[in-house]
Amino acid sequence: MSTDARPRPERTPAAEPFWEGLDRDELRLQHCTACGAWVFYPRPRCSSCLSDTLAWETVEAVGELYAFTVTRRPTAPMFAEDVPQVLAVVEHPVGVRMTTTLVVDDIDSLRVGLPVVGVFDHVEDGMTLLRFRPAD
Repeated sequence: MSTDARPRPERTPAAEPFWEGLDRDELRLQHCTACGAWVFYPRPRCSSCLSDTLAWETVEAVGELYAFTVTRRPTAPMFAEDVPQVLAVVEHPVGVRMTTTLVVDDIDSLRVGLPVVGVFDHVEDGMTLLRFRPAD
């Protein structure tokens, strides 16, 4: 159990391969073998064709900054030490969009379309969170 009060995502059975990948510093996404669509967030059926033939594939942890906001006040008391905090949506090259936080030193350098790379944040309670930072 974490000693901080920050909420953690729930590791559901449908998402377990995603979390296991993050634990190994890999990004794993679902790919529908029936229609070819990529699926995120993890689920038991394809969001495009409703097929249950989803395969897990390891992909590169990269993307583009699709949208972001900078919070200069804590979004909740447990995030008081994290301000300013950059909440973001990253679009992966396969087309899925992921909600995340950015690891960034220069907030003023952020712009939509900025290339980003994954950061595997191994937090103290044993969970790994996927965050992103600007690509070099």
